[in-house]
Amino acid sequence: MRQLHLIISNAAIMWVTRIFLLIPQLILVPYLIGTIGEAGYGVYVLAWSLLVTIDQLETSSQQGVVKYSAAFLAQKQINRLNKIVSSSLVYSTGLAFLTCLGILVAAAFYSSPSGKIIVGLVAVGIVVLLIVPLTPYIAVIQSKQLYYVGALAETVSKYIGLFILVIWFHTIGPSVESLIIIMVGLQFLSRLAQVPLAYRLVPGLRCHPRLFDGGTLLLIAQFGAAAVLVSLCLAANSTGIRWLMGMLVSTSFVAHLAIILMPGELLSEIVLAMTITVMPATSAYQAMGNQPMMQKLLIRGMRYTTILVLAGLLMAGFLMRNVLSVWVGTEYVFLAPYALVVFASGAFMLSTSTSHHMLKGLGKLREVVLIYLSALFIVPVGTILGVFQSSRNPYLAITVGLVAGHLVCGFLNMVFCARAVRANLWEVIMRVYAQPLVVALISWLILLVIVMYSGLDGFIERIYVSVLAMLIFFGGCYIFAASADERRQLRGMATAALSKLRKKYGNPI
Repeated sequence: MRQLHLIISNAAIMWVTRIFLLIPQLILVPYLIGTIGEAGYGVYVLAWSLLVTIDQLETSSQQGVVKYSAAFLAQKQINRLNKIVSSSLVYSTGLAFLTCLGILVAAAFYSSPSGKIIVGLVAVGIVVLLIVPLTPYIAVIQSKQLYYVGALAETVSKYIGLFILVIWFHTIGPSVESLIIIMVGLQFLSRLAQVPLAYRLVPGLRCHPRLFDGGTLLLIAQFGAAAVLVSLCLAANSTGIRWLMGMLVSTSFVAHLAIILMPGELLSEIVLAMTITVMPATSAYQAMGNQPMMQKLLIRGMRYTTILVLAGLLMAGFLMRNVLSVWVGTEYVFLAPYALVVFASGAFMLSTSTSHHMLKGLGKLREVVLIYLSALFIVPVGTILGVFQSSRNPYLAITVGLVAGHLVCGFLNMVFCARAVRANLWEVIMRVYAQPLVVALISWLILLVIVMYSGLDGFIERIYVSVLAMLIFFGGCYIFAASADERRQLRGMATAALSKLRKKYGNPI
């Protein structure tokens, strides 16, 4: 029950932060396109995606720190924890210097008529030198399953960044260079703010180069190496494809691509909040030899995630064109079909996020690398290049390539994880997808009839219809798809939440 509360508390807080984080992101896109233009925004997307990719690679290399720190904390072995963190600090610092040097060299030789991307590369290189050595502290916080701390810090930094950016643009003037420097600087400050919390959460924590241990470094490096390979595949799928299309087409198309990908990226953040604690939970169940609990975690984790992404898909189906029109302007409405198709295939892949994290928690890193190498690099990049060469249509190429990768990734995640925990694949498919899909289809048909015969076609009306669709869908899942045990757990959590509210605020008069 404690693990369930950890998952729900992480998810609830991170969902709230993601809702608030959505606001500056939605404001920034049309604001930046209007102030620095499509090409300028494309340059920013390239530079920012590079920073995010490097940060994700380093965070992935720290997955071994998260895994083993969680075990040592449970066993109260603070000395071994300190060796893990200190060894990781030495490794991260060395990696930061090498990465920074590589970026600066690339900036020196990068051919850019405007020079804007070169300034972005230099800023990213400097910030990498400052951010990467902080990742062991972030890993300590994550080993306590407090993933929402990073989400809160990122949300606050985005609002501060938006405020500073608007003031700067209106007083000094808009420029791509100042935009990049402001945003990457605040990324560093958001990470630095988490360091004191790591020491507060773990009394006795010490992080010093003198505690470096070669054997300990090898232990976390072996686990982290596979995680880095996975992140490299993710980088090739997101950042790599952006840079590839920037070279093949233009930076303006990169701006269009960012708009197409934005809905799926937002859904990914929401799903991550729900499934991020699965890896340490799986490691704990594996250590205890609790096979039935791992099977239950797989099915329930995927079921709940599938219900969530189906609700998002229902809303996207009704609102995608309207949202794009209001968000970035009617001239970008033509991107709606591409965004919706990519969103739908990404939703399927995200429904298997629990499987991905469980495979990592079980130490099945070879399978994870195989899945991501094939599904997020070979299949999409090969398909994109093939379709683009034959059709010369970048929008079609991107859509077909990303959809193919998403479908392959989701299917392989599910198959490999079901085999790893010895779950019946057919049972997984029926319980995870069959029941929620039937409820979603019925909900969709009901709302489609309402829209067709009521003439509700305005944006506000469609929002009401979408909310109604979600309520019908969630209610149908609770009544027809949830098991008696799941309904009992939901009622128990609702009762516990109401009890806490009464104790805090008292009974209403």
